[in-house]
Amino acid sequence: MTTYSSWFRTDGRRPPILVAERLSWRVLLLGWLGLVIQGSWIAGLLAGAASLILLGAVAALHLPVPPFWIGLHLLLGLCAADIREWELRLNGLAAGPVVVAPGREAALLRLLERNPTLARTRGETAEASA
Repeated sequence: MTTYSSWFRTDGRRPPILVAERLSWRVLLLGWLGLVIQGSWIAGLLAGAASLILLGAVAALHLPVPPFWIGLHLLLGLCAADIREWELRLNGLAAGPVVVAPGREAALLRLLERNPTLARTRGETAEASA
């Protein structure tokens, strides 16, 4: 079971964004580039700049680079959900309820089951735009 936080746009026309509160394997393997790929442009580019500065400083001090590089990737992978939530907050999304489910689709179903007004509002705006 995974905990998902839900994020909503203020206009209410788009479905909620669900962020899984767990280790991000993509970010663990790719580092700051994984943040950029998952849609966290600001945080990803800031982490990329910080990693270049850190690795440049480590190399200038003649310390071994791989432990710092692995540690940075581990830190980013563990904090990827919080970083993604920060980025969503910067983009003007509002936090919604937290849902526990085995997968993303099940989390969306539980979110809509818990708040049936979300499904009605989304359905009315979809019908109005069609």
